[in-house]
Amino acid sequence: MRKGETLCKFTKYLAEKGLISGSEGNLSARERYGFWITPSGRLKEFVTEKDLGFVTWDGAIIGNKPSSEWGMHLEIYKISPEAEAVVHTHPKFVLLMAEKGFDFKKFRLAEAELILRNVEVIEFFPPGSKELWIEAGKAAKHSKVIVLKGHGLVTWGASLEEAVNLTLVLEKLCEIEYR
Repeated sequence: MRKGETLCKFTKYLAEKGLISGSEGNLSARERYGFWITPSGRLKEFVTEKDLGFVTWDGAIIGNKPSSEWGMHLEIYKISPEAEAVVHTHPKFVLLMAEKGFDFKKFRLAEAELILRNVEVIEFFPPGSKELWIEAGKAAKHSKVIVLKGHGLVTWGASLEEAVNLTLVLEKLCEIEYR
């Protein structure tokens, strides 16, 4: 399966799961000369390979307009060379727990430590801002799971499947804690 095809498959999957709604959220996959990323302003349920944008390692945009968070993906890839994929979602329970001031190091279930290991939390920065991109990049040095207060969640992994799995597990654990 091509990377673009895989990217679209997981984008639709996260939309079906309710972790991204409408045009929010974005996913990317590393290539040799940069990364493919979902487009800005498109309903994620209907994204196709033709809609994807490409960003080079020096920040040049090729093809379609990428998500406004493309710089956050770029910073994470630069700081974490083992990252092959980055996923940015807006999971309801993660956002609720962050707003309640939950300590993401104190889940009751053991799978939090086994699967998530360490969750970084960064303060609110305006979506699409360079400050957000830089702070998310710094947090990616220490964790594959980064909660963006008042905004969403970013995960990265050695594959799209790993990054998506981290998102799903954190959202489930937050739902259990919330309920």
